[in-house]
Amino acid sequence: MISKVGIEVIDAHAHFMTYNTVKAIIERASRSTDESQFEKIQKRVSSLTDMKEFTLPDEKWDAAQMWVDELNKYGITAIGMMVGTESWDEFTEARRRFPGRFLGYANINPADENAVELVKRAGKDGFQGIKLYPTSWSFHASDEVVYPIYEEALRQKLLVIAHFGITIGTQADLRYGNPLDLQKPAHDFPELNFMIAHFGAGFFREVLMLMYQTDNIFMDSSGSNSWMNYLPYDLTITKIFEKALKAGGPERIIFGTDSSFFPRGFRYNILEAQYNAVRSICPQFCYSDDDIDRIFRGNILRITGLSGLDRTEDD
Repeated sequence: MISKVGIEVIDAHAHFMTYNTVKAIIERASRSTDESQFEKIQKRVSSLTDMKEFTLPDEKWDAAQMWVDELNKYGITAIGMMVGTESWDEFTEARRRFPGRFLGYANINPADENAVELVKRAGKDGFQGIKLYPTSWSFHASDEVVYPIYEEALRQKLLVIAHFGITIGTQADLRYGNPLDLQKPAHDFPELNFMIAHFGAGFFREVLMLMYQTDNIFMDSSGSNSWMNYLPYDLTITKIFEKALKAGGPERIIFGTDSSFFPRGFRYNILEAQYNAVRSICPQFCYSDDDIDRIFRGNILRITGLSGLDRTEDD
């Protein structure tokens, strides 16, 4: 499938937000000791993102069909979804209904007693990876409690994705936000692939350093990368890609949009801006169009061990 920008595209980083997902977020906010927590979420969403508001969708929402319609509209081959336990079964059904259109990454909190079992379940259910949120769940990626998760992810041949740096939520604890925490696990598990979301979400320098110190850490480009506005020096998406290509090469950058909610749907503006940025600098920093294909499609297939997209329990 050829996308609207003229090449085949796999969006490696998005979120499978269903009625149950949004309901769980709202319920967690309502249980907060801060009575205005949900109002704070609404305010941050409207002021810091390209969404007008954060609302509970209709209970009859068919997220799978809505996403496939979006993929077809923009010519996107497949999309990789972060999946919480509250929407796990719906996502599994979505993959059954629409084979080859969804990659799955299970959200894993190391503090949960069944964390390792969830990793094992993700592998058996045909997921491609797991997602860790150190700043949201207050753990260092190098903590001993995370190592059994890495061990099981390796056994299940799953990609490990980690969100460091800032987040849209106010709960993020930046004491746990440094991607350098991932250096030791990457060395201890050389056969395990790690992907840092959003170019490090503000810790871009540290991610670039990891490109030098490790071989099995990758960076994804997902989102608007608005974190660049909070650095003491000027960056643009073109300059970010330029530095990323210098440090890691086209084999270690993976495209994503961080698409999540409807009615916004697929963030085509992210794809268009990032494709134009890469195209503008690749005569200098890429060897051929194959390098562009690696960023926008090939790398995510390679590091998840997929030659295609139909991975099932019987594979």
